[in-house]
Amino acid sequence: MSSSGNNLQPELFGPQFVGSLDTPIGKLWVESDGERITRCSFANPGRGRHARPPKVLSEAIIQLKAYFSGRRTKFDLPLYLVGSPYRLKVWAKLGKVPHGGSISYAQLAMSAGGAARSAGAACAVNPLLILVPCHRALGSSGLLTGYAGGIWRKKWLLEHEGALAKELL
Repeated sequence: MSSSGNNLQPELFGPQFVGSLDTPIGKLWVESDGERITRCSFANPGRGRHARPPKVLSEAIIQLKAYFSGRRTKFDLPLYLVGSPYRLKVWAKLGKVPHGGSISYAQLAMSAGGAARSAGAACAVNPLLILVPCHRALGSSGLLTGYAGGIWRKKWLLEHEGALAKELL
């Protein structure tokens, strides 16, 4: 995960470039302002530029396909995150949890300077699912709690990364 070095502000309410890919857990939509990835979600944005996709969007789709096929464990994309300073801290901490690892919401909150519920709330509004791996945040008891894409997807992603044992049946 990397952040763009320039200070360009995307046109957040204007049409973004949109791409999608089919994954084992449903269609994934990726949006870009042309320079950075601004959103990655299982929800169809219902809007977007249908022109030739910028290089960054094509690269994001290539990297995500490699992730889902098991050939990639890290992403190297310019990301644009909009949020409060606390949310940005939480998302930065999530970006440091390695593939195959996990962190509790309490640990995440402690490292970002907040409470477990506030860390969970920051995860819930993460605009860059998978790229900013909020699926790696677990309840203190190890329970799979909350995920904007659905708990079943969180479970699949953690099994895919080796953080959870795959079910035998």
